[in-house]
Amino acid sequence: LFEDNAEFGLGMRLGIDARAAQAKALLAAVAGRLPGELVDALGAPGEGEAWYAAQRQRVATLVTALASDPSPEARALIAVAAALVPKSVWIVGGDGWAYDIGYGGLDHVLASGRNVNILVLDTEVYSNTGGQASKSTPRGAVAKFAAAGKSVGKKDLGMIAMAYGNVYVAQVAMGANPVQTVRTFQEAASWPGPSLIIAYSHCIAHGI
Repeated sequence: LFEDNAEFGLGMRLGIDARAAQAKALLAAVAGRLPGELVDALGAPGEGEAWYAAQRQRVATLVTALASDPSPEARALIAVAAALVPKSVWIVGGDGWAYDIGYGGLDHVLASGRNVNILVLDTEVYSNTGGQASKSTPRGAVAKFAAAGKSVGKKDLGMIAMAYGNVYVAQVAMGANPVQTVRTFQEAASWPGPSLIIAYSHCIAHGI
């Protein structure tokens, strides 16, 4: 709730990207000492479980091939070879964080254009404080400490994110449609830019 989820997540994305760039540069430096087909395959993009499994195997083959190479480039590449396997970064937080206290950071990450995935667990109420109406609470909804019903509408986080034009945005409710939820996670992970999933989540504030 009070942590800088978005900022830390973006920092992890930048760090992973930097290590991947370093690994690719080192691979190019030692390419002449390796089988050409291995170098080409390691640098080629791909997706899907089969490709990831094959890429991990290629990285293992690379490390084995470099084990007897004493050059500084080979030693450095062995240390960062795992970065040649693309990694998915997920930032997870509740609606109190995403709609309110951490919104500035979340908006900055969405605007960065970097390949990060944001999952918002939206209970539509401030659960941490016992049940207060929040920016994610729909109009007219009653909460434990807001018995008269909320007088204004819910903040539309999805529309705000869509305004950037390059953000994958989706809303899910796993209990309502599990298949759509799974497909949404797959689509978000495969999107090469920022992704935002707003997931309706029940909690103790709902009596569940």
